[in-house]
Amino acid sequence: MADLSVNVGGLRMKNPVTVASGTFGYGQEYDEYFDIARLGAVTVKSLTLQPRAGNRPPRLAETPAGLLNAIGLQNVGIEAYLRDKLPFLRKKGCTIIANIYGYAPEDYAELARRLEAEQGADAIEVNLSCPNVHDARTVGGCKLVAQQPEAVLKYTRVIRSATRLPLFIKLSPNVADIVEPCLAAQEGGANGLSLINTLLGMEIDVKSRKPVLSNLVGGLSGPAIRPVALKMVWDAVRAVTIPIIGMGGICDARDAVAFLLAGASAVAVGTASFRRPDTAIRVIEGLERYVDEQGFSRVTDIIGALRTE
Repeated sequence: MADLSVNVGGLRMKNPVTVASGTFGYGQEYDEYFDIARLGAVTVKSLTLQPRAGNRPPRLAETPAGLLNAIGLQNVGIEAYLRDKLPFLRKKGCTIIANIYGYAPEDYAELARRLEAEQGADAIEVNLSCPNVHDARTVGGCKLVAQQPEAVLKYTRVIRSATRLPLFIKLSPNVADIVEPCLAAQEGGANGLSLINTLLGMEIDVKSRKPVLSNLVGGLSGPAIRPVALKMVWDAVRAVTIPIIGMGGICDARDAVAFLLAGASAVAVGTASFRRPDTAIRVIEGLERYVDEQGFSRVTDIIGALRTE
């Protein structure tokens, strides 16, 4: 049996498969389908200092080979997470990556401090790239933190000073060059990167002549974005020295292997879990078969093993 364990920026995972924040709730929602402790890590949906109701419906729209969402970071808030959600995950023995979101560097820092102090996470994923929390009238022209390398550097430094937990910065594909924000996160003290968040997209109902989403625009995920995500991971791997968790359109083990070959140290399954809740487990099982069939003893042997000649 192949050894699937990995160490991603100081976070030890029994296998290199986690789930994308926002697609897996707080873990308990999926535990009826499979033992979530089998995952390398459970990444919970974004946590904010105060609860958020999110955007008004409609907030989801299917597209060819993809899904548009404008949920708006609906979540229970840090207090309810620590009180009501965390005990289940700890009882299960899950490795936890807590995704956090704030409106200023100090918000992120406070969330990070609370999570470390109350053992609410084994690592922190910093969401600097959600496109669905802005006023619909201005979202098209807004600047995400992840689109400004100098802001990425500032935020990362502030959060880094607040916690000793492994810190992963989740960045946006909605940039001209993914390398610049990646380098900024590395300089700021990040232990790793999460690539990529959703691509900005829009859908229109031609009968009503109105946008399908109440937020006008949303984030596109699913198989349609996988080639974009894969290329951005490949670009980032060649520019930074910190590990990368690759995500974007992963539906099966073959997709996951492609990200690992490109240099990702771990992967996250997102939208595919909506269609088949046990997708992440099937990816783990497929990875194990692939490593065995290729004659390797460890999954780490295939990380960055892409042949370009």
